[in-house]
Amino acid sequence: MSANVRDIDAIRHFRASLLKFAEELERALQSMFLEVQRGREWIEHDRPHYWTVQTRRAFDLVAATRSALNTCQMRTVAGRRPSCIEEKQAYERAKRRLQHCQEQGERIKNWTVKVHHDSDEFHARLARLGRLLESDIPQALALLERTIATLESYAEIAPPGDDE
Repeated sequence: MSANVRDIDAIRHFRASLLKFAEELERALQSMFLEVQRGREWIEHDRPHYWTVQTRRAFDLVAATRSALNTCQMRTVAGRRPSCIEEKQAYERAKRRLQHCQEQGERIKNWTVKVHHDSDEFHARLARLGRLLESDIPQALALLERTIATLESYAEIAPPGDDE
């Protein structure tokens, strides 16, 4: 086996670049893990709590607007019953808001399952990169270091016939 190596510094430079790449990859992996965890936390904890609170408030608003509508409908002014249009509209808006909040709560349940599954899959893929970072790159760095050391020791040996 023969090699035509002309510049050991090029190998040193490549080793340094590989080391820098490994450091940047490690930071990027940590950043991705954190971002996925933040998103998962938001979907699994923050949003369900938010929509539970909003649903409770919507129930309260429906009860309040229904009570206001009933009160309006029982009133008589000069022997006539008022139309209670504003109260009816407020009651309908409150019911729509309640329905919206309940739908969002159901959507969050569905999204929680999907996000949980997808983030687990993403973590598995990132774990493969992590293994590369933990084993393959250190092995490559060690091989490059040995190669540099071997080439340096070879370069120190004078070529045959130069004993003048």
